[in-house]
Amino acid sequence: MFLENMLQSFLTKNSYYLLKNSKKQPKMTENSLKTSKSSKKTKSNCFLFLAILLTYTVFYSQNNSEKMSPKKIVLMGNSITEHWQTYTPLFFKENSFFINKGISGQTTVEMLSRFNEDVINQNPQAVYILAGINDIAQNSGYISIDDISTNIIKMGLLAQKNNIKVVICSVMPVTEIAWNEKIKNANQKVIELNHQLINKSKKNNFTYLDYYSKMKDELNSLTYDGLHPNEKGYIKMNEIIKKSLKGIMNNFN
Repeated sequence: MFLENMLQSFLTKNSYYLLKNSKKQPKMTENSLKTSKSSKKTKSNCFLFLAILLTYTVFYSQNNSEKMSPKKIVLMGNSITEHWQTYTPLFFKENSFFINKGISGQTTVEMLSRFNEDVINQNPQAVYILAGINDIAQNSGYISIDDISTNIIKMGLLAQKNNIKVVICSVMPVTEIAWNEKIKNANQKVIELNHQLINKSKKNNFTYLDYYSKMKDELNSLTYDGLHPNEKGYIKMNEIIKKSLKGIMNNFN
């Protein structure tokens, strides 16, 4: 709007000179020397006009392009992400920029293998990565906490390399792994993994989103099996991710 007003004001004040100088100029005479200063000023105004016009064109083009470019955020995850939309469909309808790429039962190795297709190829502005619990549950066999966090960070680095804002989510608190009772001290492993994710996120300039501390005290009422969120749990997740969106959206270019 500022450039539009400036351009309009210039055209109003200088339209006469612009039209006059667009015609062929007569040969310089003694009388015309008296107006030489005015002519120089007119030329200067013409250059100013062209500069303003160029600036306005670039500004308008960029601004209009931003308005036309839809914002997209990929939610990369496992069953917790996959079922999120089923429990709170209205939230996803109101925030249609979310692209749900959760697949039940997947480990970080499996998620890493599909990251290019499900995230990079979507060309999103940001990605939220929520992963690791199925590794702790040993869905694909034993894997160390360090290797789990490394796989998650590898996904983040792939996104970062493609100018995608990265949000690493904490693993949710858990009372037990219902489908693998052999896993003992599951929640302690979650705490250890989250600690690594916090440190590695800082090191790589990723945003860290903490679901764990905001849900651990109400875990029994927020899940149906001590791990997977129920409707109340997903509503809580909606509140948490919504608060994080302001900072993420403001960083969109």
